[in-house]
Amino acid sequence: MDINITVSSDKMEAYLTVNSVFPDETITLESLIEEIRNAKIVHGIDYDALRSFCQNPTIGVQLLFAHGDKPKDGEDGRVVFEFKETSSAQTILSGNKVDFREFPVQKRIIVKKGQKIASIFPPTEGIPGRNVYGEPVPAKKGNEAKIVLGKNVSLSEDGRHIISTTDGILKVDPEKNIIEVSEYLEIEGDVDYSTGNIDFPGSVFVKGDVKPGFIVRARGDIEINGVAEASSVISLEGNVKISGAKGKDKGLIKAKKDVYLKYAESTTIECENLFFEHELLNCTVRVTNSIIGKGRNSSIIGGEYIASNLIEADEIGSDIGVKTYLEVGVNPYVREEIKLLKAQIEIDKSSIQKLLNILKQYKELKDKKVQIPPEREEQFSKAAKTLINLREQLEKNIVKLHELEDTISKITFDSKIIARKLLHAGVEVLIHNARFYPTVDLPKAVLKFENGQIVAGGYSEK
Repeated sequence: MDINITVSSDKMEAYLTVNSVFPDETITLESLIEEIRNAKIVHGIDYDALRSFCQNPTIGVQLLFAHGDKPKDGEDGRVVFEFKETSSAQTILSGNKVDFREFPVQKRIIVKKGQKIASIFPPTEGIPGRNVYGEPVPAKKGNEAKIVLGKNVSLSEDGRHIISTTDGILKVDPEKNIIEVSEYLEIEGDVDYSTGNIDFPGSVFVKGDVKPGFIVRARGDIEINGVAEASSVISLEGNVKISGAKGKDKGLIKAKKDVYLKYAESTTIECENLFFEHELLNCTVRVTNSIIGKGRNSSIIGGEYIASNLIEADEIGSDIGVKTYLEVGVNPYVREEIKLLKAQIEIDKSSIQKLLNILKQYKELKDKKVQIPPEREEQFSKAAKTLINLREQLEKNIVKLHELEDTISKITFDSKIIARKLLHAGVEVLIHNARFYPTVDLPKAVLKFENGQIVAGGYSEK
């Protein structure tokens, strides 16, 4: 019997061919196995195929009788993001390729300082194979996840997590595979139903308007190219710069530092300094320093304006008698606190008197040796405890009120109101505790506090 055994170039397949047999010679499994062993093939032998061949031998035809086990290559490394906005973790980075179609670009993904943004999983080694000679065939290790760390992100100490080093918005660059956290949020158009309210831990730039009822709130600076329409714009630690505000008595602009705008109508504004170019119309403004019109024809018409230091514009009030109230000299929040303290003191005094009457009634019953039910005894006991607490609160509030009033009384009043062109008749002015109502228009007027009263002087450009 003439048998030929061949092996593929990758040693993963072995073939057997019976070229000829002698007369009356039988092909047996044992004879084939002996030839296979002589060829040193030991792995992946298909004994069923050999048995079938012995039963129905075919001369001169190759028989595939052995298969090697192919290696299983390792899995690529991957980066898994976890977002609160989604119901489960998302893997968008795997191996050398990033599938940015899976990244939720339409969502603002806000992260906090120290927050784990994503986990990095290393590639696996894979499972080695074995050829027909029983020799191991190495597996290919998976590719590392290729990702570049941008601004405000870092790796954890074990290198397994991406950590945000600041509060901000998560950004991914689809061209450069960069992950970073930005402290700056840019809104391409309006703040409306397409964006929702903005609440951001950094700075915000809005290219369009803020539509009615919407809120832009940020820790840092806020800049709005358009108009804030009956909306709220709040900077917790920075400045606000805005083209204009049409509040419709519902708008609010509030900043820890300064507010810059061209005009405002029927808007509440609270900040340190307010700088405007054209007009403040029927606004309610409270600033801890100054209100200053920077434009050539800046005007304040109607509304209430309270500043600690200075209110200045070209024209204040109007010739049609729109009610305009100006106040300088005292921090508006201190004055408001004094007002609230006085109101609370009066409430506490009234409550204390009512409790004293209740306890007086209790004493009279005791003196008459009247049997008092347990539930009434408990009520009297609670009244006595409440009286003690109220008296303590009243004493603290009175002390605090006196301290604030004493602080105000010691202030040196160099605060001013300046109408560079005209102060209209009918404007109500309060400086310290002195009031002033001009009965005629005052051109180029400077109002200040001297010797317990408000005096009007002339304004001249320096």
